Amino acid sequence: MNKSHTLNRFGLLAICLGVLIVFSGAPAWAQAATGSISGIVTDPSGAAIVNASVRLVESETNSSQSANTNEVGRYSFISVQPGVYSLTVAHAGFTQAKMQGQKVDIGTALTLNVTLEVGATSTVVEVKASAGAELQTLNATVGTTITGQSLQMLPNLGRDASTLSVLQVGVSLAGNVAGAAIDQNTFQLDGGNNSDDMAGGNTTYTVGNGYQGAGATGGTPTGVIPTPIESIEEFKVGTTGQTADFNNSGGSQIQMVTKRGGSTYHGSLYEFYFGSNVGAANLWRNNHVLVNGAATPLPATHRNRFGASIGGPIAPKFWGGKTYAFFNYEGSRFPNVASFEHGTPTALMRAGVVTLATANGNAQFNLNPFPVTVNNVTYQPATCGGQACDPQGKGVNPLIQKLWSTMPLPNDISYSNPNGTGSVGLVDGTNAQGFLGNLTLPQRSTFMVGRIDHDFGEKWKLFTSYRYYNFSQLVNTQVDMGGLLSGATQGQYKSFAPRPVKPSYWVAGLTTTLTANLTNDLHFSYLRNFWQWSTQAGPPQFAGLGGAVEVGGESQVGSLIPYNVDSQNVRQRFWDGHDYYLSDSMSLLKGNHLFQFGGAYQRNYDYHGRDDNGVGINTSIVYQVGGTNVNAGAYRLPDGAAASAATNYPILFNEIMGIVNQTQVMYTRSGANLQLNPLGTPGFDQSVIPSYDLFFTDTWHMRPSLTLTYGLSWGLSMPPYEINGKQVSMVDAAGNPLDIQSYLSNKQSAALKGQTYQPLIGFETQRNINGGANKY
Repeated sequence: MNKSHTLNRFGLLAICLGVLIVFSGAPAWAQAATGSISGIVTDPSGAAIVNASVRLVESETNSSQSANTNEVGRYSFISVQPGVYSLTVAHAGFTQAKMQGQKVDIGTALTLNVTLEVGATSTVVEVKASAGAELQTLNATVGTTITGQSLQMLPNLGRDASTLSVLQVGVSLAGNVAGAAIDQNTFQLDGGNNSDDMAGGNTTYTVGNGYQGAGATGGTPTGVIPTPIESIEEFKVGTTGQTADFNNSGGSQIQMVTKRGGSTYHGSLYEFYFGSNVGAANLWRNNHVLVNGAATPLPATHRNRFGASIGGPIAPKFWGGKTYAFFNYEGSRFPNVASFEHGTPTALMRAGVVTLATANGNAQFNLNPFPVTVNNVTYQPATCGGQACDPQGKGVNPLIQKLWSTMPLPNDISYSNPNGTGSVGLVDGTNAQGFLGNLTLPQRSTFMVGRIDHDFGEKWKLFTSYRYYNFSQLVNTQVDMGGLLSGATQGQYKSFAPRPVKPSYWVAGLTTTLTANLTNDLHFSYLRNFWQWSTQAGPPQFAGLGGAVEVGGESQVGSLIPYNVDSQNVRQRFWDGHDYYLSDSMSLLKGNHLFQFGGAYQRNYDYHGRDDNGVGINTSIVYQVGGTNVNAGAYRLPDGAAASAATNYPILFNEIMGIVNQTQVMYTRSGANLQLNPLGTPGFDQSVIPSYDLFFTDTWHMRPSLTLTYGLSWGLSMPPYEINGKQVSMVDAAGNPLDIQSYLSNKQSAALKGQTYQPLIGFETQRNINGGANKY
């Protein structure tokens, strides 16, 4: 495909220009996981001191940076890691001035103006920062910084720092920011990209992960890789008014930074335990559903989160500086035994005897053409309109009886689920009731992070960090109670729906002081986003069947089969994303101007697949027996049954007799001619999405109390392209690409003449257009 044509049809080009006038003396900073310190150095008369030496030292590591004041007495330190610093200013003929205990937070600018007194340079005078030094008055970004100490003190069951982002003003509990959708939030970690480019908030397809509260159905938005509280130094959430270098989305900007090692060793050991087996009462339902004469026991389970961290120096001074490291391990174990209930036919229904309403209550009707004895009671064949209810005289379908024989008898006569959730099954509490039992759905997670910082002297500072996460869980979307699937036991619930989540994240950054007033900040990150929905799909219950038999319609707990095969629950999907992010920015202090400019390139490679069409069909052959789409008028009610039974009776009849009312299967195609793939082949795509961003900002100190900050950003997000040529385009009758502009012009011209313009339009895969010449 011609790329200029692609841009005309699909391209997204955004140019944003913002101007902000503020009363401040602080410069802007690049939106990385750092802060900044800047100010002006003057003598007692208020005159600027040129070429004063300014040295910044971090208290924890003794890492230092140096700068000189420029021609108007200004200095600036860009990309300052969060921490506590001391600032020393010196110049010949003046005493040294020292400020200690200056706290730098992520995404904030600290303004430290210094006045030097006349005197000997060997004399050191401790001074204090002026009032309002920490006020963020240079831009319109609205947000909050949460420090590491606050992270430890705030209540947080999931123990993930991202969950606290919803505590900001203008943010809903679901993560919507100022009306923007949750997929418009951007997560930055150590200056790299930690955003989910598929679902945005990372809660749609990986719900219930270990850092959202085990068993949750949703949760607050998070980045792809977890950020446990013990691993985060601090983070900032910007909700509105971000600066020009933030050009990624319309929602909030969540910036986080990993803890660093210091000049001394420090660490932690921690564990959190929550158990349902400690003083917890049984459920009312469990106490009233008897199993072998005893109450159903309370599922005994617990949640256990534990971990350790350590940080400190790891090597003597080499290559101009020291090396520091931080490591954190965290594990979570959640056996998670839950109560679960599924419909199952009664002994009468299994024998072909249905219970229907009559004028005087309920009565049993034997649909077989022969007597049936159940629990020492014999039921004679019923008649329907004076004739046999089963015109063919075959009675209960033996395959249906074989299926039902694998299922336990009901133990909860009060359970009814006539339709289920979005299903068309029939668990009416009379012919089919509930089987209540315990279902084991264990969750287990392992998280590790390591960060290494090295100073190549004062001008070159390097860091790298790596995060690994492995989360596994079973969910209840496919459960076997008949012992048919491998590893299952008859009469006990067992899940066959694992949901693995295995992301990883690597980021590196290099900050370079090129000159006394020119700084460069370079970041590269790689994010792997992998998750999978796995089940047994819809295998036949017994050898020799052409497909799975589904009795009672599309339902997870209302279908009368040993394990459910409804497509909405057993569908399988996976996502394997590889996101590469490279950004570089430069900061130049020139006179009363602080110029910042740079850009970013991101390349997302997404490999994803699924075995369903998103509605109600997947790649497994399924024969649906019964269902509400039965033509009730074609069925004669058993003699003596009330007219109100006419709705459920046809469904019950079809289920007992094994009459198929619908089949389903999905096939996929591939290749140049879209050949039909073998049965069971899922669909998949391998797509690439490149994007580009450029920005420029200028913080202009027009007067001591007046600063003008303005910026320009440009962003280009290219349309995704599938590397196997699976994308399609509209073509005309000759097979040539359809030009939308020409089509609309011809449509308009014909309409103005009172005519119609309806050419033949088709669709063709990208690599089949023009003889396969259109390749990306």
